[in-house]
Amino acid sequence: MLCTRPCIGYRSCSNSEHCLASKRGVIKVYNEDNTSRAVEVPSDITARDICQLFVLKNHCIDDHSWTLFEHISHLGIERTIEDHESVMEVLSGWAIDTECRLYFRKNFAKYEFFRKPLAFFPDHMVSISSETNGAVDHSLLIQTFLNSSTCPEIHGHLHAKEQSRKSWKKFYFVLRRSGLYFSNKGTSKEPRHLQFIADFSDSDVYTVLSAKKLHGAPTDCGFCVK
Repeated sequence: MLCTRPCIGYRSCSNSEHCLASKRGVIKVYNEDNTSRAVEVPSDITARDICQLFVLKNHCIDDHSWTLFEHISHLGIERTIEDHESVMEVLSGWAIDTECRLYFRKNFAKYEFFRKPLAFFPDHMVSISSETNGAVDHSLLIQTFLNSSTCPEIHGHLHAKEQSRKSWKKFYFVLRRSGLYFSNKGTSKEPRHLQFIADFSDSDVYTVLSAKKLHGAPTDCGFCVK
């Protein structure tokens, strides 16, 4: 797991006419072969809308696997932009001097979490919230998700480093509704031993590309919280 600080660029409106004119914008989207197409879109367009637009423009068969990716080259990371997300909000988070792109390509696992959610939660990594220590039966996981008062707790070991550091360290991590934490004392989940890492209400999770080569990670299977 790699933790980075967000790179954010701001653009302000000097007058109301300029703000009205900015209701539409031009975005560039790349295909898998690195060819690109620039299109004018409304400011409230979502990732799902972009996918539908490019399915039509590229004469593709819509099998629901077409996906819009955010690719950040200088960090070697990318993520699936969720269907409901505002594309313009994603673009507003890009710094001017960074190499960032939107990619339109297939992701056959796009909805796999919803089709086979139980496959994502091994028995030994799941427990019911911090209030109980009992293990969750897989058959009850879906009901747990639908119950707004509880949330499954995911736990396990990860190697992690901050962007400013060179070395990776192995910690015991706990993922809760309130965020991601690591324990500074073995596998203890006591509040005094848990250190806060990220709140996913204002962070995104990216896949790390070539993690060993670019970041000196122990394995190539990694993710980045940004």
